Amino acid sequence: MAFIQTDTYTVRGYEADATGRLTLPTLMNWMQESANRNALDYGIGMADLTAHGLGWMLMRFRLTVHRYPAYGETCTVSTYPTRVEKYFIYRDFKVVSASGELLAEAASTWVTFAVERRAMVPLPDFIRRLHPPAVADPLPALPSKPDFSPPETPAQVHRRAIGWYDLDVNQHTNNVSYVQALLESMPEEFLRQKHLYELDLFFKAESHLYDQLVVHTWLTDGVGLHRLVQGADGRDVLWARSVWH
Repeated sequence: MAFIQTDTYTVRGYEADATGRLTLPTLMNWMQESANRNALDYGIGMADLTAHGLGWMLMRFRLTVHRYPAYGETCTVSTYPTRVEKYFIYRDFKVVSASGELLAEAASTWVTFAVERRAMVPLPDFIRRLHPPAVADPLPALPSKPDFSPPETPAQVHRRAIGWYDLDVNQHTNNVSYVQALLESMPEEFLRQKHLYELDLFFKAESHLYDQLVVHTWLTDGVGLHRLVQGADGRDVLWARSVWH
């Protein structure tokens, strides 16, 4: 069977930022929670993969936010897989207001990894047999290797240590913690005065408890290019592009 997950969330006080609007990390956590519930319906949840020595890993994520809901506003998050290939499963998200206004949408690409080897592996047969729902106008699949080449100018640098509450059940840093580190590296005037319209993420490697990450950011005319790297050896963890209005 094909399942579309639909969940309703209300913006609580601790989920709003200094402007009274929903924070981006909270929006992504809503999406992640709805995706987890949808995976359970398909029998491909975290526990199902753990039984096979596998885990889920997000590789690509592109989010567009048309409007951030305010404190007390109720929203609906819908998510569903759109296609399955040998190595990748694609998932879309839509967030709408109580009146049906499209607030945000996202496309994502997920892979499975072998927990012991910490290496990507082909999707197992029980996932590849999944039947995505028939939906109108699924978002295009994201390129697996986007070009986020930074300019040859000095970057703004921000450092972030990975703590216990950054980890998920796969024992690596949660995707949303990377986004929070990226946002906290931005100038205050951007966070107060601008709207983060689009965020495009390319996850390159894991990080773990006590790792020291360095966030490099280049800003040009409202567009940010970002690289999160391991402080110890300079290994890339995340490449990202942000667009601010």
